[in-house]
Amino acid sequence: MSNQTEMVNITSITNLLTQAEPVTQTDPDTILLIWMWPFGQKFDLGSCGSLYSIHGCRLTDNRSQFNNSHGVLFHHRDIHGDLSNMPKLPRPLFQKWIWMNMESPSHSAQRSALNNLFNLTASYRLDSDILVPYGRISEETGGKTTYTVPHKNKLVCWIVSNWNSNHKRSQYYRQFKQHISIETYGRGFSKPISNEDYLDVVSSCKFYLSFENSIHKDYITEKLYNPLKLGTVPVALGPPRKNYEELIPGSAFIHVDDFSSPKELAEHLKVDLRVKDGAPDLLQSLSERPHHNGFIDMFLRNIVHVLQADRKLDKPTNCFQT
Repeated sequence: MSNQTEMVNITSITNLLTQAEPVTQTDPDTILLIWMWPFGQKFDLGSCGSLYSIHGCRLTDNRSQFNNSHGVLFHHRDIHGDLSNMPKLPRPLFQKWIWMNMESPSHSAQRSALNNLFNLTASYRLDSDILVPYGRISEETGGKTTYTVPHKNKLVCWIVSNWNSNHKRSQYYRQFKQHISIETYGRGFSKPISNEDYLDVVSSCKFYLSFENSIHKDYITEKLYNPLKLGTVPVALGPPRKNYEELIPGSAFIHVDDFSSPKELAEHLKVDLRVKDGAPDLLQSLSERPHHNGFIDMFLRNIVHVLQADRKLDKPTNCFQT
């Protein structure tokens, strides 16, 4: 799509928005319209009450409900390459447009034409209007639970789908593997595995390399949360340790920045006493906190809460925060 075409499309959208007339809100429910399903992950939509115990709201992907919807969700990855996917109807004045993005800035194509179209941002960024973390750890409220550490027969594991030799994680790995044995899997190593095998592999490792593919503020993904859920200690490479500790306990992971070199980290893992005899202190402490992932549920619940609170932002937000 040429720049000229982009400007024509976005100008027509902007004109429609400024011409919008007030629409009488006769429906007592808050309606959230999912314009395009994030990552194509679609599921049956029930009522907010049955799904999230939130009353007075409805979820829909029926675009005929556009004029009645209090919020419309747009996923950046699905619209940035083709602005013709955007609504052509005038936007009701009460309606909030929500820009959602779960990719890092390194993997998000920026389109200036999308700036100042959205009222709310929804992403992993802690400063988003609507926080959508890749996972979370919450305190156990029903007392301590019995936790059995999975059997461990591997020291360090890493699963990589997309290999890029220029990534910081690839450069670190090349030095790290000279000092410690690493079990590697995934398409990046020509050893693809199924989802079921993924669970078995990660749970069988004492340590897992939770290396992010790009380094950005708050960009902490399922690469951290999945090992925690499966009883494996994450070794994090991403934003600084302090950023991780805004999301999970500092004792729940190891950070590469804690060590002066890959060699020092390797020596630490070889003698680490937190994972031994089937009862590691680190994992035992985590057993007292239930782990939650699956951002689909999280973002819908969080968006509905914000819409129901009727947050009124008079000034549209810029949809990129880097």
